[in-house]
Amino acid sequence: MVLALFRTRATAALVTVFTLFVAAMGYLVASSLSGRSAPEFDPTPPGRARLGGASRDVDTLTIDARDASTWHFVTLTAHALLTPPDTTGWDLAVRRHRIIGSGLIADLGAIAFDSVTRAPRTGHVANHAGRDTSNAAIARWYRYSMLSHLLEPNGHLFAVRTTDGRDFKVEVLSYYCRGLEAGCLTIRYAPLAPP
Repeated sequence: MVLALFRTRATAALVTVFTLFVAAMGYLVASSLSGRSAPEFDPTPPGRARLGGASRDVDTLTIDARDASTWHFVTLTAHALLTPPDTTGWDLAVRRHRIIGSGLIADLGAIAFDSVTRAPRTGHVANHAGRDTSNAAIARWYRYSMLSHLLEPNGHLFAVRTTDGRDFKVEVLSYYCRGLEAGCLTIRYAPLAPP
């Protein structure tokens, strides 16, 4: 009786281990066969923005944040990347996948870019303390794909209050430079009317 119970448990354990092994192998094969693709953009040169969109108020910037030790600064009101040491008036700073704001940021959720025209009255969050900490509202702007091993925008729209008190809507479009190289954060943004 004891021997039969032991054999049943041993068989169940072996079946479980084998099932987990087959599942792991299936995942590895699927991830190696899945196509790795994401929108790719060329970095915007410092001091000059690349205007785009249907309206002059809508703009895009690609911040070259491949250097994990350096913050790269953006001014939304001037539509430009700032070149250190002169980073006066910065609104967003990017280092690899991390984004912080000099002012307040609100996560507006997964809504269409064109559906928001006014700044929200509430929901803005400040950085925790200092430049090296993240802003909880925009800290998880991405989702990680287990199959492609790429960061993909989560589809959320963010309201960013600039240093001069204006509000902009910001959407992350991509995290990749040409050749699928990580660290080129591309954002689309436009001014919002006051709340």
